[in-house]
Amino acid sequence: MSWVWSNNLSVGNESIDSEHKSLFTMLNDIDDTIKSKDSGALLQALQVFAELTRKHFDTEENIARAINFPIEEHKQEHEYVLNEMQTMWDELASHEDRWSESIIEHYFEFLIEWTVAHIREDDMQMKEALEAYPYDFTPAVSPG
Repeated sequence: MSWVWSNNLSVGNESIDSEHKSLFTMLNDIDDTIKSKDSGALLQALQVFAELTRKHFDTEENIARAINFPIEEHKQEHEYVLNEMQTMWDELASHEDRWSESIIEHYFEFLIEWTVAHIREDDMQMKEALEAYPYDFTPAVSPG
């Protein structure tokens, strides 16, 4: 099955929407890698997904602060998800090539369900606040 971002998932910000699209692309890449049964490539794909997720959380948190949107509850969820992803990666890496298909399916389902829920339940909460800003709004970077 192919995972596709659609306009009904837009939160009204180009950066956040673009990163959501990238997460969907990575879910498809992970699915293809699972089907290829290439354990090294799967570990790498999961690592890339986690890195994209970490970058996405930074983007969301920066935008939320810039628009005065309360982000603390989201930050707790962000930390939880990143820890879960690391635990999954560590477990898979420790088993090398000896993974059961049910374990891989479980992890993949977690990633899919989390991604969709994250957008629909968490990020959509910012949509109303983001409507007051241009679609291409990005926070000013303070000199550093």
